[in-house]
Amino acid sequence: MAPSSHLVGDIGLGTNTAPTIAHSLSSSTRAIPYANFDYGRIFARIDTFGVKLVPAGYGNLELVTRVIGDGYTPAPAGSVALDRRKSSVPVGLGTLQITPVGAVFLNAYRDVGKSGGNLVDLIYAAEFDVGSVALYPQAGAEYRSSAYVRYFYGVSPAEAGRSGIAAYQPRDAVNPFAGLFVEAKISGNWYLNANLRRTWLDSSVSASPLVGRRTSNSGLVALSYRFE
Repeated sequence: MAPSSHLVGDIGLGTNTAPTIAHSLSSSTRAIPYANFDYGRIFARIDTFGVKLVPAGYGNLELVTRVIGDGYTPAPAGSVALDRRKSSVPVGLGTLQITPVGAVFLNAYRDVGKSGGNLVDLIYAAEFDVGSVALYPQAGAEYRSSAYVRYFYGVSPAEAGRSGIAAYQPRDAVNPFAGLFVEAKISGNWYLNANLRRTWLDSSVSASPLVGRRTSNSGLVALSYRFE
């Protein structure tokens, strides 16, 4: 089927709460634009953006990027001697497969930013409708290469020497997660959207002296208008 020549989907404004995994000086809550639409071959899926390249299976092969906001300024004791971590710039290939038994998202990225690491995201989402409310339970996992984990959660020998914090050079990580996306029709073409997620951190991340936690919770609430 040829892609639509006009915008189809939701645009709005929301509030995102996504605490940095590491101890940091960054704010965890901020207002963000909300976009979940298709416009021809171009698409936006909340934090993932891209272009559909060629049909593949139940979907398309896509050129993708993602806004993660994983940069931060470390804030443990001795933080003045630790370097700021700049947000990743992931670019790669992916696909959304809308199958008869649910949707599967698979995206593989290379961080062309400071870490130079690799990222892979795998998500399965089902759909249940309850009146005017649609529920999308999700489960999946994030793979982060050792280069990515070392940059964001490691402590280099130079930083250790300046701060007194133990040097830490972690391996790669696989972080499983579960979530729920809720879409509720308010009136006409106006919708209230919410997305909640809990991530269980791999031991290579949680054992970092910059982290000190085993789980991470995030949430999004947005009001949007649906274009049809």
